[in-house]
Amino acid sequence: MTAPTAPYVTGIPDEHQPATGSAAGWPLVLYFHHVHPDVRHYTALTPGDFERGLTRVLEDFAPYEPSGLLAADGPHRPDRPSVLVTFDDGYRDNLTHAAPILDRLGVRALFFVCTGLLGRRSDQPRQDHLTYEECDRLAADGHLIGAHTRTHPHLDRSPADLVREETLGSLADVEARYGPGPARLFAYPYGGVPDAPDLLPGDALAFGTVRSPAEPWTARPHAIRRTYLPEGSAHVWDALVDHWQGQWTGRKDR
Repeated sequence: MTAPTAPYVTGIPDEHQPATGSAAGWPLVLYFHHVHPDVRHYTALTPGDFERGLTRVLEDFAPYEPSGLLAADGPHRPDRPSVLVTFDDGYRDNLTHAAPILDRLGVRALFFVCTGLLGRRSDQPRQDHLTYEECDRLAADGHLIGAHTRTHPHLDRSPADLVREETLGSLADVEARYGPGPARLFAYPYGGVPDAPDLLPGDALAFGTVRSPAEPWTARPHAIRRTYLPEGSAHVWDALVDHWQGQWTGRKDR
């Protein structure tokens, strides 16, 4: 059996196309920034679209429990198509809009937060961040909190000392609040992976974006590919999910 030809989303640059999902047998990882009725961003969905989109994904992919990332012998590898849901930056709407939907659908997510921005509030949702206490509420509900630097710089364009300060500092902040397990989880702002050997602990899992290739996590544990449900393109979501499912099972394109 063959998978459909990779769907192409018009209006999105080639380097941001979402059709490539995960390496065969490894969790599909989706990333979002906002779930909010008024935010327009390529990885932001309205609450209604988020629920519809995630419901469609869950027809073909079982929820991947974030705790499986912290297994003593390495991240748990699922025996069926599974999806890990992640959020970047630590915006307050992740709690107010996304979390109730995740709860209804039985999904636990991984929230990568910028630890130096936590507690900053604004009337503008793109500048309105969670507090540590709100992150605690997410953690108490079974979600995981991971690190996303302190202030969200372009790590692949920054000097080495800033890269280490932002990366290791945010990991230390997470460890101080949530322990050494979650402090092994990191996501690169903008998907930019810096050329910095030994930047992360050896047992860390670091997540990129669609800029990272879809390779087995054992081969590239510090540059794991993620993809997304593109905003404003719900008409291609069925094709995307079917294509991702085909990639997971190892089906070939026509």
